[in-house]
Order: sequence, then C-alpha cells, then structure tokens
Amino acid sequence: MGGFEGGDEGGFWDEDAIDVLIAKQNSSKPESNKQKKVIIETKNSAYVLQDDSTITIVPHNSTTFTIEGCDDIPFESNTIYKTYKALIELTCDSDIVDFFDEHKVVVTKYSPHSSSLSFLVLVKELCSLVLSDAELEKINAEVL
Repeated sequence: MGGFEGGDEGGFWDEDAIDVLIAKQNSSKPESNKQKKVIIETKNSAYVLQDDSTITIVPHNSTTFTIEGCDDIPFESNTIYKTYKALIELTCDSDIVDFFDEHKVVVTKYSPHSSSLSFLVLVKELCSLVLSDAELEKINAEVL
C-alpha cells in the first residue's frame, strides 16, 4: 500500500533522475477516455503541473509544509494541505516530509478538486511513489 519505489538508492534528490522519470511518464502513457495525459514541466528546478489548477513545486528550505498562493483559504482547510496529510498517513513515509522540508508548493490557479488530484499526481511522480490509481482516487475523495 503505497511507499517509495526502490528504497533509498538514488532517492528523490537526484534531479536528473526526476527529469528522466518525468520524460518517461510524459512520453509512455497513452491517453485514455478516463484520464488525460499528465504533463509535468520542469523550469529552473521547479516542477509544474497545469490542469484546471496550476501547481508548482520549487526548492525551498523550511521545517514545515509550505503553500503559497492560497492566502484566502485557511491553511488547515486547503485541499492541498489535506491531501499532503492524507498521503503521509497512507504511506507512513517520512521521506515525503523530508522532501517538503526542501520544497514548497506554489499555486497560481486553484480549484479544490483538481488541486488535490494534481498535487497527488505531481508528488507521486517526483517522489517515485508506488500508488495505484485507486489509492490516488481514495485520497482525493477523502479530502474533498
């Protein structure tokens, strides 16, 4: 049930490996009627997912999970924060916490439903999480 793929070897800190994963993910998944092809862009060490929401994960040193761009939404009520907490609870993996100690989430276009799902897809790819579509949908349903 969830977790990091391949243990500690290489980890999520290797930016070249992340770029390879993104390129592989963007080129090898066929589009289906149910799910649109996910395009994760890299821009100057930032990872961007655009859909009905635009979410960027950028390098940032902090000791807490940080979201920028949703100032009008209380932090504890933000679906991205709720999704982060649910993901930690599901995977019981402190490496996700460590990742977000060195990155922050920047939202430039927010939609509660698509922001949650976009965040999940982005974290799954960047952290090489082994999560099924059913697990992603379960997390998304729980936070909405």
